[in-house]
Formats: sequence, C-alpha cells, structure tokens
Amino acid sequence: MMRRLRGFTLIEVLVATVILAILSIMAHRGVAETRLAVERTRGHMERVREVQRAVTLMTADFRQLAPRPVRALVGDGYRPALERDPNAINLVEMSRDGWPNTIGAPRGTVQRVLYLVEEDKLIRRHWQVTDATLANEPVSRELLSGVEQVRIRYMNGGREWQEQWPPLGMPAPIALRARPLAVEFVIVLADYGEIRRVIEVPG
Repeated sequence: MMRRLRGFTLIEVLVATVILAILSIMAHRGVAETRLAVERTRGHMERVREVQRAVTLMTADFRQLAPRPVRALVGDGYRPALERDPNAINLVEMSRDGWPNTIGAPRGTVQRVLYLVEEDKLIRRHWQVTDATLANEPVSRELLSGVEQVRIRYMNGGREWQEQWPPLGMPAPIALRARPLAVEFVIVLADYGEIRRVIEVPG
C-alpha cells in the first residue's frame, strides 16, 4: 500500500518561521555590532595617527633647534633662537633647521616655528621667511585636538630644568643663540592622558 503523503501542519510552519526570524535578528545584530566595532577601531587608529604625527613633528622641531636669532617684528632688535616666556600665551617659539626647499624658493632652510594651544587644540605656526615682519602672516596648522595641557621644560648647562628660556641672568649675546641640553614636553590629552617626551638637543 502506498503511504499517504502529508504536508507540514500550520504549527510546524509557524515554529519554522519563528526560528528563522530569531536567526535573522541574531545575524543582523551580529553584523551591526561588527560594523560598529570596525568603525570604533578605525576612529581609534585615526586618533593614534593624529597623536603620532603631532608628537613626531614637535620632537623633530626641538631636535633640529638652530642657533639662529631672528629680527624683532618691530624695530632693529633681535629675538632669541629659542624663546619661552611662562607669562606669554605662546608655548614656545624657535628657529629650526632642515626646512626642505625642493622647489628652490628664494629662502633659507631655517624655519621660524611657534606652538600654542587654542581652546583644546595644539596649533603649530611657521613663517615663510625667517626674519618675519608684521606684513608676513604665519601659516597655521592644527596638529592635535582634545588637548587639556602642554608643559615644556629646558635643561640648562648645569643640568637643571628651567621653564623659561633663555634662563634669567644669561648675558644677552649668549642668550640669543643659547640652546638647552635637552627639552622635555608633556601633552595631556582628554582621552589618552599624559604623553611625555625628552629630546636631546644636538650640540
């Protein structure tokens, strides 16, 4: 005798539909969580690269300090090659060597650089000429966001840390070209905390 063919009952269809819906929800949730994790990882890597670029550039600037005073913006005076006044808004202003000139522009290879913090951003400014005047506008570049604080110290010839440069009491002719033995800077970020670097300044 031939066995009677029977289809699925309504309950079996409903159970299969519920199971399929649950599996679909689980798969969708897994895909969404994976996509969110990828986006978080991408954002984290971008942030790491941003921090690395800022720290690398700041380190290079201090490592290539040039004993090159610059003319004052107004008058006939000169300003030190490295200048840091704790009472000033600027973090530091310096002359750094090794400025590439691949297009052969009519300028030298010493670049005048200034660092400051505006709101929560670390800003680097440089001038297209070493001895700038009021007519020369600096070029600004935002290096880092989320900055809570930046601290910089300078080691003098007696291996003592100073927060001001040139040190007080140094004779003016020497102070114009004086460079520290080392520089330490600390960047405090809202997300990563303290980042500290100590750079030996070549003699």
